[in-house]
Amino acid sequence: MHFALTVPTIVDRVAQDVVRSILEPIYEGKQHPHSYGFRPFRGTHHAIERVRFLIGRHRYEWVVELDIKGFFDNVDHEILLSILRRTIFDRRLIRVIRSMLKAGLVYRGEFEETELGTPQGGVVSPILGNIYLNELDRFIGSKYEFLSPYQRSKSPIPCYIVRYADDAVILCRSKEHAELLKAQVAQFLQEKLKLQLSAEKTLVTHADEGFDFLGFNIRRWTRQGKTRVLAKPSRRAIQRFRNTLAKDSKALQIAPGTAAIALLNKKIRGFAEYFRRGNAKDTFLTLDYYLWWLVFHRLKQRTREPPGVVARRFQYRYNEAALPHHRKSTAKNFGFRDDDGNVHMLDKFGLYKIEYPDKCSQKNPYVVEDREWLDGNRKLRETMKVQQAKFIQRLYGLSKNWGHYRRHVVQRQNSRCSICGCKLIRRNVHVDYLPRPVGKRSSQRELIPDNLVASCISCYRQMRQQRIRN
Repeated sequence: MHFALTVPTIVDRVAQDVVRSILEPIYEGKQHPHSYGFRPFRGTHHAIERVRFLIGRHRYEWVVELDIKGFFDNVDHEILLSILRRTIFDRRLIRVIRSMLKAGLVYRGEFEETELGTPQGGVVSPILGNIYLNELDRFIGSKYEFLSPYQRSKSPIPCYIVRYADDAVILCRSKEHAELLKAQVAQFLQEKLKLQLSAEKTLVTHADEGFDFLGFNIRRWTRQGKTRVLAKPSRRAIQRFRNTLAKDSKALQIAPGTAAIALLNKKIRGFAEYFRRGNAKDTFLTLDYYLWWLVFHRLKQRTREPPGVVARRFQYRYNEAALPHHRKSTAKNFGFRDDDGNVHMLDKFGLYKIEYPDKCSQKNPYVVEDREWLDGNRKLRETMKVQQAKFIQRLYGLSKNWGHYRRHVVQRQNSRCSICGCKLIRRNVHVDYLPRPVGKRSSQRELIPDNLVASCISCYRQMRQQRIRN
């Protein structure tokens, strides 16, 4: 039996999404509060913060790293359907889910039946996996976590589980309790869910030694009586990313420079945006050093020129390029000019700000009161993230039609700068009022496309400097 990533047809994908939209509101309120995988308003960083909180604040320093052998490939269909029947009494929906599980797959032109597992690559698989493993969460929670004060005083093993999909850790305060929990979880999974733990990868680890979870290496660090819990990118994640950079940087030898830079920037931005919500400053500096020398050697092989010539020819400052998240930096890095004279530069890890995720809310988005609270906060966060929101609000008033006006002005000018005539790209365009008539203020002009003009960033800066001098 081959368990490959299945690609459902459009009809199957729509049907699975309908089933997901039915199951999610029903089971969202039944999930464990510290299950973070594939649930609204939750993510991997919330799971990491929960682990750091338990280790740093409550001293749960022994960790059981759970690794289930091929979870999505070994889900028992009958057990999953029996779990669904406890809540769902519509037999037609149960039959639809059964048909999805038993649909089979085509491997190398031959049809194969699926007796176990959920359709990997399908829309409905994540929520079915959460429903299945919620039994494990309930087992740990009912026995050790959600107890009355009297039961908690009698409980021999205070512990907590943190799970993201099939990646889970259990935290407790002694090695003996951790070993006992490991045996109990293995027995529960085998008897109730017909799953097995990997003997090689299921480990009992002390927080001071560090352990890998969701791409991070979490370790408790103590010095001069002060204790911190650090979450850094794991060695495995760093090595995998370095291999990716080494492979993709070969495009600098053959492809146009701007295309190769765009390819590398996608990889850099994805890695940096994920790991900057942890203690990744040292890792970012090391990767910047590695990436600089990697690109430098690729450019030497491409041009066959001396090192000094390569460094002078291909290095620019970030404030010369149209990168909104690096625009204020004067640091240098490699870049290329396109046919219109715009500079496309390589991203730099060190310029990504280290941040920590917001506290995970326990609100349920399918309850009216909670949904109103979550929507209000989400809109506030999105508004604050818009880079030009304050600038536009101060000068023009935040208009709902601003995006439409901006596109209309650029299209009216055939995507050309009104001053130098260069081609306007998404990151190199600034829309502002036409030159102000004598005796009138900016606030007296109406915000309509006829009063706006588009220019490139460099021309806008020159005009702004002239206004300041005058």
